[in-house]
Amino acid sequence: MNSQPLRPAWVEINVRALENNARLLKQIVGAQTELMAMVKANAYGHGAVESARAALRGGATWLGVYAAGEGIELRDAGILAPILVLGPTLPENVRDALARDLTLTIPSREYLQPVIDAARALRTRARVHVKIDTGMTRLGLDAETAAEDILAAQNAAAQNDDLEIEGILTHFAVADDPNARDTAHWGEEFTRQQLETFLRVADQVERAGLTLKYRHAANSPGAVYYQHPRLNLVRGGILFYGLHPSSAAPHPVGFEPALAFKTRVALVREVPAGRFVSYGATFETPRASRIAVLMVGYADGFRRRPRNYGAVLVRGKRASIVGRVCMDQTMIDVTEIPGVQMGDEVVLIGKQGSEELSAEEIGAQLGTNNYETVTTISARVPRIYLE
Repeated sequence: MNSQPLRPAWVEINVRALENNARLLKQIVGAQTELMAMVKANAYGHGAVESARAALRGGATWLGVYAAGEGIELRDAGILAPILVLGPTLPENVRDALARDLTLTIPSREYLQPVIDAARALRTRARVHVKIDTGMTRLGLDAETAAEDILAAQNAAAQNDDLEIEGILTHFAVADDPNARDTAHWGEEFTRQQLETFLRVADQVERAGLTLKYRHAANSPGAVYYQHPRLNLVRGGILFYGLHPSSAAPHPVGFEPALAFKTRVALVREVPAGRFVSYGATFETPRASRIAVLMVGYADGFRRRPRNYGAVLVRGKRASIVGRVCMDQTMIDVTEIPGVQMGDEVVLIGKQGSEELSAEEIGAQLGTNNYETVTTISARVPRIYLE
């Protein structure tokens, strides 16, 4: 698993960084609050199984995924920790999910009965967390009627003990942007309103006699930038991977990026002035140039359009991408970087010498964020885990 891959583009994952990031998150949320490590989307491109194991060693007690298949992958790897499926689980997939001891999220009333039916068929008790829409307008019961819906569902299942409503959750829309909508403190106020709405629903449910084991709302920015929304479970995602949870607030101290994306130089060409490079002839050499061909392309998740990464690191210096990124190869200008040759390591995301290309910088260059930058590194790129 840790040997040099046969593929000429690869990702290196610093396992110790993942473990330490989990420990730091757990310190932030406190002893009374459990930590759920979000390992959906192949652990944000880091590899779900090994990232999940690192999170559990670092103090997480829960794992979060989007789809049941992601949770089953973890079960197949021998991971026994509680796993919450945060996305909708369609009726045809519920039995498989419950059979593998996955906890399901109920995103609307329509999803309740299939869970009850599957639990009865399996003669098991389904554990669910009910999602409340407090302002994201995506998944979740309407906050105005959520308490009534939750209690009705519990009553429907009570006679056969088929369903345990273990918790409720919501999702903050702008916790990462305190000044959303270009208005000072607008994001802070909106997040506070979401929390108040969520707590009102939770209180209504518990006053009616249903005890909730878990109430959770905070993601990474919600956990580190706000003092109250932690409740008793926090869903740690982007910070677990050491990436900045907000471009509008300071990065918490001590968290270390765990991912580096790398490739190698295939060959170096001496090219005269006036030579076109790559598809579409969009780049013409302005002078006699040395053009290096890299063994990475958009099939690896190395973006082609509308904007590419802009630059890479080779021999500790930045080299500009020239011409269009191809499916499997990319060209860079190394005229000003002496000694570049076949086999040289090239860093696409990460550090080399004193230089760094962070996921945040690349995300800004691409017109997106660090989340998308790392999660779109394709599955054909092997992940190598470094202790």
